[in-house]
Amino acid sequence: MYSIAFPQIFDGSTVRLVKDADAVKSNLKNLLASNRGGLFGDPHYGTALKPILWDQAADAMMKELIKDEVYEAILSYMPQTTIDRDNILVESVGNYVRVSIRARNDLGVVSDLMEITLLKSDEQV
Repeated sequence: MYSIAFPQIFDGSTVRLVKDADAVKSNLKNLLASNRGGLFGDPHYGTALKPILWDQAADAMMKELIKDEVYEAILSYMPQTTIDRDNILVESVGNYVRVSIRARNDLGVVSDLMEITLLKSDEQV
């Protein structure tokens, strides 16, 4: 499996690519950072993480909503990744929300831990 390397897409006159486990991580980051409805032609692609982070919901409710969003997005758009909802850990630390995802992908990497940090401020997810 190959994916375009973000954020440094170009390397001279060629497009930089990543493969295997790095491609899965790159695709996951792009999926979680995309707003739902942001992909032309697929109004369901992406997540509603940014509105959840800005909402003033109770901390426990926010964690469950984030867990649901991440789980549904991976289940729907990353068929090469097998995930159990119980293997998504959401921690709120100050102005940050840390999401740790333990998933297995069909590329031979078993129980690869992917950690994503989301911000509750106006910074990029």
